[in-house]
Amino acid sequence: MKQNITEFIIEFAKKQDIGGLISDIWRTPLVRFGDANHPDMKKLRKLVHPEHVLPKEILPDANVIIAYFFPFNEKIVNGNKIERLSSKDWAMAYEKTNAAFGELNQFLISLLEEKGYKAVVAQQAFQYDESILKSRWSQRHVARLCGLGTFGINNMLITESGCCGRIGTVITNLDVKPDSPITEEYCMFKKNGSCGACISRCPTNALTKEGYSRFVCNALCDENAKVHVGYGNSYTLENAKQELAGTNTCGKCVVGVPCTFNRP
Repeated sequence: MKQNITEFIIEFAKKQDIGGLISDIWRTPLVRFGDANHPDMKKLRKLVHPEHVLPKEILPDANVIIAYFFPFNEKIVNGNKIERLSSKDWAMAYEKTNAAFGELNQFLISLLEEKGYKAVVAQQAFQYDESILKSRWSQRHVARLCGLGTFGINNMLITESGCCGRIGTVITNLDVKPDSPITEEYCMFKKNGSCGACISRCPTNALTKEGYSRFVCNALCDENAKVHVGYGNSYTLENAKQELAGTNTCGKCVVGVPCTFNRP
């Protein structure tokens, strides 16, 4: 079943990755199946948000979390290296991916229900706490526990296909053996202090060796949102084409670094 779902997600990406707002934006997706009952899930209430929800609070008999990563291709990524603000293609790829994930999640839920399982998406992932700039379901932190990668000093998840892309999750009672979190450190700065390239890439100095200013980072994302208007921020592709909404993104600290396209 794990192989079937993985192939389903990869095939979905191939079919979606043409036309629309922008075409051919993804490399091959990565898929992992995490333990919904992993003991470190409770630690997210300290690491992320004091009210971070647990999988069983969303789906009482949850067994597994399907986590997937859609890595952006070289054209999208390299185009975002220049200038202070995000490139138009980066912002459009960001929105198309969000829109595609909405459709993919519904397809996954239907697929699992047809097989007799239950599946849901954590709506808390889209309910942003403006006071602390965090949600009650962190896609990145949950994906780490699913074995998709480890965190870089830039707070992004470094996967086998790098850190440029988008992450989605689906909670289910699918009965399969879960993958384990990665124990090897992928970030070279955390591993031996030999990198730190993402720090110099940050246009606002929100990222330093000493820490990370979430609000300074978000201010630049808001600035991007005022420029990149009209790509939509809804979770359906049709709305993403039509809505006049700014794209709140940046992406400068994940391009032009050793972990952009793969793990160092």
